[in-house]
Amino acid sequence: MKKIFCLIILIQSVSFSQQETDIEKLLLKKLPNVLGNMADQTPFGAGIRSLIGNKKSQLESTIVNLWIKYSKAFEYKDYETLSNYFSFPVVFDPLKEPETIKDKNQLMNRYKILREEKIQEDYKYSILNKYNFIQLSDSFVILDAHYSRYNSKYKKIYFGRGLYHYKKINTKWKLFEINSF
Repeated sequence: MKKIFCLIILIQSVSFSQQETDIEKLLLKKLPNVLGNMADQTPFGAGIRSLIGNKKSQLESTIVNLWIKYSKAFEYKDYETLSNYFSFPVVFDPLKEPETIKDKNQLMNRYKILREEKIQEDYKYSILNKYNFIQLSDSFVILDAHYSRYNSKYKKIYFGRGLYHYKKINTKWKLFEINSF
């Protein structure tokens, strides 16, 4: 919050000066990106984005919201809902040890084992820290997601990164490949 306050004061002082220096021009040029990145990491993100006028594309918002819903389904052990975010077959970690999941039941069993047996002890929830949105075509995008997992005491217990590959099937976006790092 202090960062946001300092940046707002900086904007005001820069915008009221008579003549902009090269540094001030650079700051004004970079400020929307800095604030936009901060917006993605705070609960006040929408307010910050509206202040700076840096709106995400509709597609980017859709994909990020799908990832958040996918993460919530994982958090709540809602394997039925979780499986609805995928298109089959699904490939997990093709860069390490590729695993191909052929159907919904196999996917739900995989997530049940992952969530209930292999996850960090006392896992409670995950938060998307930052992401990079990569649109490769009108029907194929990648979300490079950096996330943290927390326990019931709200302490960070894990930091992860994944490449979530989405493709458009009819009018819906579905996951079909996940690479974890």
